[in-house]
Amino acid sequence: MTESLICATLRGHSVGDMIRDASRATAAGADMVEVRFDNLYVNRIEVEPIVVTNADGEETTEKQPPIIEQRPIEDIDVAKSIENLKEGIQIPVVFTCRSTDEGGHYHGDEDSRIAILQAAIDSGVTWVDLEISIENKARKALMDSCGEATSVIASSHLNPASSADEIVDFVNDNSSAGDIIKCCYMDVVHSNSLFIFEAAERLADSEIQVALMGHGPGGDWTRIHAPMLKQALVYTTLDRDYGLVKRGQVNINDLRIAWGVLEYE
Repeated sequence: MTESLICATLRGHSVGDMIRDASRATAAGADMVEVRFDNLYVNRIEVEPIVVTNADGEETTEKQPPIIEQRPIEDIDVAKSIENLKEGIQIPVVFTCRSTDEGGHYHGDEDSRIAILQAAIDSGVTWVDLEISIENKARKALMDSCGEATSVIASSHLNPASSADEIVDFVNDNSSAGDIIKCCYMDVVHSNSLFIFEAAERLADSEIQVALMGHGPGGDWTRIHAPMLKQALVYTTLDRDYGLVKRGQVNINDLRIAWGVLEYE
C-alpha cells in the first residue's frame, strides 16, 4: 500500500460545482481534494471548437481555450461559501486561494486574500496552502493560527530548474515553511523534468515531506512514480483530455490504474 496521498484538484467555479466534483473525486479514490477558492472569483466561458481546413482540403477540429471573466470580489460571501463547502465535502480539504501573481484567479489585493486564508484556517480546514512568497509577517501569523488543527502545504511555482541541486537546495532552505513542501516548476521540457525526478529521488529518504512536479512534458513523471519516490502528496485532476500529458498533469483514474500496473498499490 502506497503512503503517497492522492489529492484531486477541484476545477469548479461555483460552490455547487466544487461539491459535485468532490463527490466524483471521493468515488475515484482521492484521499483529499484541493478547493481552489480563487476559482469562485472568475467565470469560465467555454468556446466552441473551430474547424480548420488544411492545404489538402482535410478538415480538423481545434479546441479553443475558454474565456476567463473576472467577477467582482464583493460578489463572493466568503464565510457562507466556506461553510457550505465544509458541509458538502466529506473528505479532507486542501484550501487554496491562489493570486494572479502565482498563476491563480484571485484578483483582489493581498490583504483581502490573507483574510480569506485566515477564515479558512479559523473554520478548521484540514490543510491550507500558504505560498512561500507570502510576506514574512503575514505568513507567520497564518502559520501560528493553524495550531494543531490545520496542516500547511508550503507552495511555490517556479521557473524551470537548471539542475537537481537547485531543487534540493530550495527544498532544504524552505524545510520549515510547512508540513509538506510543494514545488511546481512551470513551462518545463523533458530535460527540466529529469532534474525534478532526480531531486525527488534524492529527497526520498529525507525527513522533509515533499510534492515535486512540473507543468509541461515530463512533469507527470514524479506523480506517476510518487510511491517509489516517497512523495507525500500527488496532485491529480478530474479532467480528461489529450492535453493532460503535454501539461504534465494526470487524471486520478488513470493514476490509480498506472499504480496498479506498476504494483505501487
